[in-house]
Amino acid sequence: MFIPGIIVIVVSVLLIVSAISAGKRGDMRSAQMGLYGKIGVVLGAVLILASGIRIIGPGEVGVMDLFGKVLDRELHSGVNLVNPLVNVHTFSIKTREMQETMNVPSKEGLQVDLDVSILYRMKPDDASEIFRTIGTNFEDVVIIPNFRSSARNVTVQFDARALYTSGREIITQSLLNDLQVALEERGIIIEKVLIRGIRLPETVTSAIEEKLKADQEAQKMVFLVQREELEAQRKKVEAEGISEANKIIAQGLTSGYIQWYRIEMLKQLVNSPNNTIIIIPDDLKSVPMIMNK
Repeated sequence: MFIPGIIVIVVSVLLIVSAISAGKRGDMRSAQMGLYGKIGVVLGAVLILASGIRIIGPGEVGVMDLFGKVLDRELHSGVNLVNPLVNVHTFSIKTREMQETMNVPSKEGLQVDLDVSILYRMKPDDASEIFRTIGTNFEDVVIIPNFRSSARNVTVQFDARALYTSGREIITQSLLNDLQVALEERGIIIEKVLIRGIRLPETVTSAIEEKLKADQEAQKMVFLVQREELEAQRKKVEAEGISEANKIIAQGLTSGYIQWYRIEMLKQLVNSPNNTIIIIPDDLKSVPMIMNK
């Protein structure tokens, strides 16, 4: 709005000058022309002042350049007063995701398809330096090449089985460390690396799955053997307990206790409501005879 404001002021000043000349000639339109010129000067001044106000949105940072020279001061979110002649370039400082599908080598030289994402953001205080040294397309110039190079450097240290199974966490952490070292000095913060998928050659995948299946079967057999051993130990302990209990019972079965117990049982038979006749031997040692009426 700075240039339009200047143009409006120039035109308005010319209009005022014309109005003065017309007034000297006695032209009745001079007063109206002078009024339009004054309104134009005010409008042009407003446009010039407004051009010095720049609003930066949330999650953004502004970089200023004045006639090709990048200024070191960044503009942060909100209303900023700047030189009306500067150009302001906005950059996002929000966390963004970059997805890549690349073909990378394993330790054995196999080619693996790797689907991986990174979460990254720009350092607000480094926006001017990034614009000065790289430009607005810093993702294509800096992030993607380093991303692909680091992925290849990391995967070549692991065999295909590690890429497919338990080595993912180590690979993810190694890739994160490499990217942080390479990009942090350029003003880019790498927050996280996410491996979405790894596709190995079909023959390798089948061999790994067969190996994993065999390992699981072996572990299952070890578990069954251990379970049977524990069951055998349990039965042994149970049998030893029963044997010990029988010994204790046998020690307590004296002849007097047995005779008393017989008498108690005979009392119960005598008091039974059943219509029975019980013949009890005199010595209480023989088996009593029970007869139905």
